[in-house]
Amino acid sequence: MSYGGEIKKQAKVVTVAVHAARFTRSSGRAIMASSRRRMIAVAGTAAVGLTAALAGPAPSASAAITYPQPAITVAGGNTVIAVQTPKDGLYFFWNQYGTTSWQAEQVAASGTTFSAPTIAADGSSVIIAAQGANNSLMFYWQQDGATGWNPETVAGSGTTFSAPSIVANDGSANIVAEGPSNSLDFYWQQNNTTTWHPETVATGNSTFSAPSIAANDGSANVVAEGPDNSLDFYWQQNGTTPWNREVVAGYETTFSAPSVTANDGSANIVAQGPANPTGLPNDLDFYWQQNGHTGWNPEIVAGSDVVSRPAIVAENGGVDVVAPRTSDALWNYEEANGSSVWQAQAVDTGIGDPEGAVGSPASVTDNNGSENIAVFDATGNLVFYWRDSSGAFWKETII
Repeated sequence: MSYGGEIKKQAKVVTVAVHAARFTRSSGRAIMASSRRRMIAVAGTAAVGLTAALAGPAPSASAAITYPQPAITVAGGNTVIAVQTPKDGLYFFWNQYGTTSWQAEQVAASGTTFSAPTIAADGSSVIIAAQGANNSLMFYWQQDGATGWNPETVAGSGTTFSAPSIVANDGSANIVAEGPSNSLDFYWQQNNTTTWHPETVATGNSTFSAPSIAANDGSANVVAEGPDNSLDFYWQQNGTTPWNREVVAGYETTFSAPSVTANDGSANIVAQGPANPTGLPNDLDFYWQQNGHTGWNPEIVAGSDVVSRPAIVAENGGVDVVAPRTSDALWNYEEANGSSVWQAQAVDTGIGDPEGAVGSPASVTDNNGSENIAVFDATGNLVFYWRDSSGAFWKETII
């Protein structure tokens, strides 16, 4: 029984000390700078906290990815994680900074959540979005120190056809998701209001993956896989209405949903790439662009064997990229700003199985200079890693 112990067979609801918020609207613009690197300093020990809260059937050895991607961020100084359950519910886990004990809360009941969730901190609250029943888009928020989650319908039936991505942006919440007919949709809500405002970022036949969004220097930046495995970038300045499109990489370059982050006056993107010239599958590709400039700068982070959507975070004057590989390991790559050299480190060499199956794509965030990672392993355990100031990763099994 895993997939998190089937979310611990209804893990009991616990009060959290960090959560949700409300919003204003987003905007965007093209950004990017050179890559970056990080290091870490975290408190706590490597251990287990709460026992199985998410289990399901064991994955088949032939499946590269079996479980939905967990979402991770930091709120009120604590690491928080959201996950879709095996019965299509939504759960929230949090950890008091410096401890190894994880608490669980049910955000939404079974039969409500039909994608991997996305999570962000917004002031003194936590905000979560996920695809709801009948291809709707749902939003949940909780104020710090409060109990119970507040649900809102962002968009009704037949509107949402991917996992969404959420960000807090200048007093508002911004959400992007793939819409009908492979379109790309954006929603924003001003803090302390209840109205969601929809916008079409790109019309039909434009978007072929779950998108990713970042707030960047007074704008919203969005990336998605485009037609014929291309990579597209969209930006909008806050307070304006047009969306601006740029092609980051052309046809047959991009073979996963991409991820984007803002980094020191630039936009940074990662995605799974094509087979390399020697025939090995799936490069890990990185692109950056300085704010206010045009043209994208490509780099190959790793030469082969990336098996899922990579995750990215800016930290400590650099950037960190996390991805599972077919070597049965979870890898971390980091690059200092202004450098073109990627440093590779195995986070965990036993997260996969001998057939190369990996539980889920990983998610990554920064907590007080420490890289924090959430992922499902090949047996369905929800696993958390944190990096200390020496650069070593420590592991905790949440469920």
